[in-house]
Amino acid sequence: MIYSRCKFRSVWLVLLCMGLAVFMLSCGDEGDSVDEEPGGVTDIVQPVTTPPPTPEPPVSPPVVVVEEPVVVEPPPPPVIEEPKVSFQEDISPILEARCAIPVCHAAGGAAARLDLSQYDTFKNGGNNGPAFVAGDGEGSLVVKRIDGGGMPPIPPPLTDEEIRLFIDWIDEGAEDN
Repeated sequence: MIYSRCKFRSVWLVLLCMGLAVFMLSCGDEGDSVDEEPGGVTDIVQPVTTPPPTPEPPVSPPVVVVEEPVVVEPPPPPVIEEPKVSFQEDISPILEARCAIPVCHAAGGAAARLDLSQYDTFKNGGNNGPAFVAGDGEGSLVVKRIDGGGMPPIPPPLTDEEIRLFIDWIDEGAEDN
């Protein structure tokens, strides 16, 4: 806010100085407006003994030098990286609670031979191919299945926030972090 006030005042100061300079130039003395020709009215009025006045050189207005204000740009705000989604802290707890249960996707579970109890077995995928492709959250099989694809089959479905965690984690590279 302070920076914008200083800039605002600086702009008005420059405009005021320029306006004053133009005003002073337009009001300057440009000499007599009466034509002085020999034998004219001015010769009759002037005494014979007085020499004709020498015209004074036009006075030019003083030159006003206006320095441009130094504008100091404030440093850009620091880039705050959003925290990455963690497999260990964010994804694994969801998988353990909702997917890697004994009758479904746990080690030895029958569901498509897809073991979701560990990162490495989750990464390897199952009968339908890889569960995810790092960098492609929306296109990954696991996201398609949990977002309207019937998984998990035991209600309630995953929340939008939980689905967003999976998408973000995969888009960020699907690391075992």
